[in-house]
Amino acid sequence: MDSTIALSIALIVLATIAGLVYRFFRGRGRSVSGAQCIKLQKLKILKDGEEISEFGKEATVVLFSTEYCGQCPAVRRSLTKLEYRKGGLLFIEVDITHRINLAAHFNISQTPTVFILNPAGEIRFRIGGTPKPKTIETEIEKLGVK
Repeated sequence: MDSTIALSIALIVLATIAGLVYRFFRGRGRSVSGAQCIKLQKLKILKDGEEISEFGKEATVVLFSTEYCGQCPAVRRSLTKLEYRKGGLLFIEVDITHRINLAAHFNISQTPTVFILNPAGEIRFRIGGTPKPKTIETEIEKLGVK
């Protein structure tokens, strides 16, 4: 009986630690090495009814979302406000609900996923999950966005 209780407590402690580690790293993001470049012609993204043909002057933030993503609307609002406040920044959203090929190509396993691109369209930073406060602003400032 005592070993069953000890095992139960050990499993609870292990699960709690795993959950805290997962929560700590989710939404933090990581720098991307080996600059993978995004081709706008392949994405065919519309913004305000027109196809986007060039990246932002200083940086571009790409939000990959789905129709069923619960956190995506809040992230979209936050990134739209950031685009409004920061000159030279372009925010675009790509709904991958029916574009599984894009999810596979960019190895997207959760939404929201946010990419931060330099002016040439090279992925410089990637965030899986809901971004932590100030993470995106810190990373776009590294690219020269004021």
